[in-house]
Amino acid sequence: MNLDEFTQGEIPKDALAELQSHFDEADIRFETPRILEHGLGCDILVDVEWYDHDSDGTGHAVRHTVVFLHRPEAKLPDFEIRPRKGFAEKALGALVSMLGVPSLELEGESEFSDRYTVMTTNAESVRVLLGRESIDSILAVDDLYFKFSGRGVLVSRASVDGSSGRRSSMGVGNAGKVTSGRWHDHGLEDAAARGLLQDALVAAGPIVDDPEVSRRAADAVEGTYAEEAVRNLTERGGFVGRQLAKTLITGEMLEVLRTASTPRTNIPGPVARKAWGGTTLPLAIAPLFGLCFAGIGAVLAIGGQSEALIFVAVGLLALVISGFIVRHRMIRKRLIVKGVAIDGRVTDVARTDTTVNEDPISKVTIETRDGGEPIVVKMGSQPATQARRMMQSNPETWILRDPQEPSRGLWLEGWCLEAGID
Repeated sequence: MNLDEFTQGEIPKDALAELQSHFDEADIRFETPRILEHGLGCDILVDVEWYDHDSDGTGHAVRHTVVFLHRPEAKLPDFEIRPRKGFAEKALGALVSMLGVPSLELEGESEFSDRYTVMTTNAESVRVLLGRESIDSILAVDDLYFKFSGRGVLVSRASVDGSSGRRSSMGVGNAGKVTSGRWHDHGLEDAAARGLLQDALVAAGPIVDDPEVSRRAADAVEGTYAEEAVRNLTERGGFVGRQLAKTLITGEMLEVLRTASTPRTNIPGPVARKAWGGTTLPLAIAPLFGLCFAGIGAVLAIGGQSEALIFVAVGLLALVISGFIVRHRMIRKRLIVKGVAIDGRVTDVARTDTTVNEDPISKVTIETRDGGEPIVVKMGSQPATQARRMMQSNPETWILRDPQEPSRGLWLEGWCLEAGID
């Protein structure tokens, strides 16, 4: 591969969205991307930078050089191929096995199994992808990390999940520029970057560059990749499977809610827990916390203590937060019970700078068929990926519109793993 054919410039919008989906950080930056667009999509060689906030508060900057092969017409399952080297990878494998996350063992491929671990909830379809040509191509290059998504693959020399690496006296300042501080550097110089690109194309090419391969993988299992993953997780058991079974929102549940007359009754437990269950614990703690601090402040004020105002202020703040939690819960409950089911389609997905529990939040815009204004909902990374797939293939979806505030809605299909599109 001649890197001179690549040009520096902005990463195409669809490719950028797919590339971003591989990273959880809100402040992710893609520096000096080199891009080659072609009939199958585009190849991208880029330095990725972000800032990790350590538990001690100091944090450190991280840089990786990665290759992303974007193939918009591909329909691949999500899976990772990781080298079996180092303590961290062995610990990760043990943890994944203990939690009951499915993986894939390839019979009769001892060399591949000695060098790599395949992490996937789609073992049957991935087994079809990893045919003779694919395995030989992966073994022909130095050990790489592969993260396959529905529309491409991210390839790197070091795992992008970790931040150990060469350290220097550089870091990232408030403006996102490299300044002084702690710096974990996995960046590659020009010759090494060219080598990574060449190896990525050799190793991943047989999987991502042949549309027939992904079609065979999709045809190898019943239903979609998402349905295959749900079956494997729930049937295998283990901690992950048991937790998923408790929270799984099925298409059957949603169809019942969509066609039910309002006000809806007998809301399925997983839907209720997803919609407002996260408010239960805060509502049990915040009001009590607020009343206690406000009461202590009142007692101190009677005694003329100067600390009274601090306790009263903290108590009032906790009560105000309680009010916002109650309001959020009531809105969500009203949407589920009284929301009007409106047909529509996804027209835009835009990643924000916000994360919740280290999960990037995106704004999903749904244009409705009732002639009303489009509804914008904020969703996590999994629903956002699902929304992008829907936007690309343009299938119908539906949303619950708030009868009291038409600009507000709740997109339940974003919570349904079974609704995922290949």
